[in-house]
Amino acid sequence: MNGFTIFDSIHIMWLIFIAGFLVVSLYVYHYFSREKQYVFQKTVFWLLLFSEIAKQLYLLITDQYSYWSPPLHLCGFGIFIIGWHTYFPTRTTATLLYTLTLPGAAIALLFPGWTIDPVGGFLHFHSFLFHALLVVFVAVLILEKQLMTTFTDIWRALLFLLITVPPIYIYNAHFRTNFMFLNRPVKGNASSMAIRCIWGSWLFIKFSRSYS
Repeated sequence: MNGFTIFDSIHIMWLIFIAGFLVVSLYVYHYFSREKQYVFQKTVFWLLLFSEIAKQLYLLITDQYSYWSPPLHLCGFGIFIIGWHTYFPTRTTATLLYTLTLPGAAIALLFPGWTIDPVGGFLHFHSFLFHALLVVFVAVLILEKQLMTTFTDIWRALLFLLITVPPIYIYNAHFRTNFMFLNRPVKGNASSMAIRCIWGSWLFIKFSRSYS
């Protein structure tokens, strides 16, 4: 089966399903005890980690593995940020989740970069469910006010990017990849354009509330 196009019937159905999943998760998490909320967080983290391992194995077994396969996009980093926050929560992890993981995953769902993957295939399902879990994890923490960060914490996200961007840029240049859309704009790629246009607005709206 062929892939899909952005905002076609398949994409819209996935967005409706994910929206429903998000609403149910928000409702259930709200009425969980603190202990069960922690179990929920750990469950999401391990689901993300094992799903990424399964993806890497799938690509290896099907002889599709390439320099594009490592989880070097922001959403790939989201696995480890979520794991870090689940077991060792800090203001740094809270800031990274809010400023990088959530908007990155949301943009990826709205403007997916996996449209060429066959509908119904492993990569198709993995990509939608993986990014949905990223959004759900951060969203439930925000709703329960368990993800506190302010404008003065923005330096933490900037420092993270300062550390991660240079080696990824070098990797891209060496292997002719384009993780995080660092090395070249992708003409006609809505996700690439959305990241550039939306990110500034997202950060402004979030952190301006700190002073309202």
